[in-house]
Amino acid sequence: MDYERFFKLSADPFSNVPDSRFYYDSPQHSNAIMRLAHVAERMRGLGVLIGEVGSGKTMLARRLLDILREDGRFETSLLILTHAEFSPIWFLRRIGSLLGVKELSEDKTQVSSAVARRLMEIHAEGRKPVILIDEANLLRGQAILEEVRGLLNLELSDVRLITFILFGMAEIEQNLLVDSSLNQRVAVKYYLDALDEAAIKEYVQHRLVIAGREEELFTETAYELIARYSQGHPRLINAICDNCLIEGYLLEKEMLDASVVQTVVYNLGIDRGHEEQAPASETAVGSDYQF
Repeated sequence: MDYERFFKLSADPFSNVPDSRFYYDSPQHSNAIMRLAHVAERMRGLGVLIGEVGSGKTMLARRLLDILREDGRFETSLLILTHAEFSPIWFLRRIGSLLGVKELSEDKTQVSSAVARRLMEIHAEGRKPVILIDEANLLRGQAILEEVRGLLNLELSDVRLITFILFGMAEIEQNLLVDSSLNQRVAVKYYLDALDEAAIKEYVQHRLVIAGREEELFTETAYELIARYSQGHPRLINAICDNCLIEGYLLEKEMLDASVVQTVVYNLGIDRGHEEQAPASETAVGSDYQF
């Protein structure tokens, strides 16, 4: 299916895989980046970004990773957690590996010492170690949090040797309360809100331009429905828009209107009980689905 050619696109604009090329710097995303970059720049120890499912946390983490890596002063890595069932030694070994520790034993004390030595080497080289952790709400339990706190306790004179920036859902806050000392080390906490209607339109247009399309593709009422059904969450915006491209391609529609969005949100099962109609001028004529 070649909807890219039909819509004059050179890339997939609404992929569900985070791609920093398509990063949209909304005011709130810019604010988050500046605050978290400040944590890294000043080695404040611990920064936290909180957002709902699909709010763009991973994309923001990738963007911050790119920014810090482009700056030669940082030793930066991204750790993506996929489950909560891991041991303190696994966590320490993973941090050591990200920092470039060559040999990691199974002995916790030896791993801790190796990580500490590596952090001092990085500091001596004039660089700042920063570890970004995505899905950090999976950092659970006193034992794991103690390892994070122990690493943050590593200091040389008045300089911390490592900074962690956590990205995750609101559960992070409850998890950190288990270790009050660690919770008190949070230097910056930022809540990533959903995009508003104006930002949603700009977000969609931005991704289309990056994918090679300069002309408008969605009608105004289509944007209104995308905003209504996505509730401003980028992941859901992408899903709706991607399916709109498929639907529009199949119908050979050069402009995607409200009827296309209506069909898509019905097929995706998004808010099927929603009774509000699109404007009559764009309501699907002969559509299989009426809202």
